[in-house]
Amino acid sequence: MESKLYCRVLNGLCRRLYSSELKRFKAACDVRAVQMKYLTELLKKNSATEYGRKYSFENIRTYSDFAAQIPLTKYEDYENYIERIADGAEGVLTMEKVRLLEPTSGSSGGRKLIPYTDSLQHEFQCGLRPWIGDIYSNVEQVMSGMSYWSVTPVTSRKQFTKAGIPIGFEEDSAYFGRLERHIMDRLFAVDGSIKFADSMESFWHDTAVSLLRCPCLTLISVWNPTYLSILCRYISDNAESLAAELPALRKKDFVEKARSGSFELVFPDVRIISCWADGSAADSVKEVEKLFSGVYIQPKGIIATECFTSLPLVGESDSRLSIYSHFFEFRSLSDNSIVTADKLEKGEYELIVTTGGGLYRYCIGDIVEIIETSDIAPPRMRFLRRAGISCDLFGEKLTEDFVRNVLRKLGVSEHFCLLAPEGNRYCLYTDARGIRNEQLDNALRESFHYNYCRQLGQLECAETAEAVPDADRLYLKRLTDEGMKLGDIKPSCLSRLSGWSDYLAKERKKRNA
Repeated sequence: MESKLYCRVLNGLCRRLYSSELKRFKAACDVRAVQMKYLTELLKKNSATEYGRKYSFENIRTYSDFAAQIPLTKYEDYENYIERIADGAEGVLTMEKVRLLEPTSGSSGGRKLIPYTDSLQHEFQCGLRPWIGDIYSNVEQVMSGMSYWSVTPVTSRKQFTKAGIPIGFEEDSAYFGRLERHIMDRLFAVDGSIKFADSMESFWHDTAVSLLRCPCLTLISVWNPTYLSILCRYISDNAESLAAELPALRKKDFVEKARSGSFELVFPDVRIISCWADGSAADSVKEVEKLFSGVYIQPKGIIATECFTSLPLVGESDSRLSIYSHFFEFRSLSDNSIVTADKLEKGEYELIVTTGGGLYRYCIGDIVEIIETSDIAPPRMRFLRRAGISCDLFGEKLTEDFVRNVLRKLGVSEHFCLLAPEGNRYCLYTDARGIRNEQLDNALRESFHYNYCRQLGQLECAETAEAVPDADRLYLKRLTDEGMKLGDIKPSCLSRLSGWSDYLAKERKKRNA
């Protein structure tokens, strides 16, 4: 009872901190006015930067001026600017000092470094605060317990640029403000120091023990739902040894509960789980739903290292555009026209964002579906997929969407599946059994370009690897071994990376040694 009272007091302080921004977000508003106010102030603040002078920010008065004077951009357009920032140059993209460069990447792409300023942190908080405040206000009993926000294990030493600018956050919780972090550090079920575990095995063990010792865990927030599935499997597989490290009250029936697969019994106080559930995560989240029967699963809004795009609200499906965070534009997939948030109609769009971190009209690569529009409220939207995720060795142009549909037709979409190139063929790595090579290849040959490459002999028949135990865990391990952060690894069924066969063989050898 004392620990619950303690949690209620601290969570109550956070809710009070967030109440004004939650109220603002939910209040009726003029979406265009909110967005134009943000844009006008941002351009004025950064008009004297190198980028601002190049594109004459001081002459921009309207959105039409903005769209005419500033080009659409991608990361490659910023590489030279960011290299100079890393070497110590100031006033390049923003007048604010760059606090750090945050690494990001897709599961099959190279590393990018995103400039992070105080303004960008505030813009993230404009989305985080109403989201968490809404949970505190509407999810029964979540205020009485502690929270688990997934921690990213450290796989390399802290890095700095030549000018001494840090690369990467010390803690993922750095998105929160100082006061909030001070409070939340006392509410986190898993201490941030766990990221320094000397191996992934130690990381899973220490995380599991911390969560199982937590007297009242009410909220779980992870990115990839597969991460939570792996953690639950670890607890189930190691139930007996973990039980020896638990206090007496938690030991009762623990092994039986952990092995039952009913994790709502293992963590009976959990009221909400926040994780990706759209796009390529739609199949992965089904396992979490089975593991935590009856627990409210809230799909995360659209959040990337570069920007905070949308937030979910309790009682609504999908998520709402975070209109107080950044300036947003949308390129229609139907006619290629670009519109602002107030001009949206139902349909599919590519997201374009301008932020206080120094990205202007940045094509982030997210494809979203607009579900609902309103003159007085942020539009409701859903993440669909990443633009351009494909593998194209010989012109076969395989896309993630196509591969996902193939897996559904083969009846294995709820299993971990990863299709990747191996020499001059594709190989499917999965924990599913019974997929014949010809069956996989014929399904892939429904793609015109893949079939053409097969006919030309550029590609050989696809193969299905021998069923791989713990395939999802090994997928995460390889990518983290190669320097990716867990929070950057999105669920994917298609990878451009080759060499999976050699990697899995080495891991088997280690396990059998």
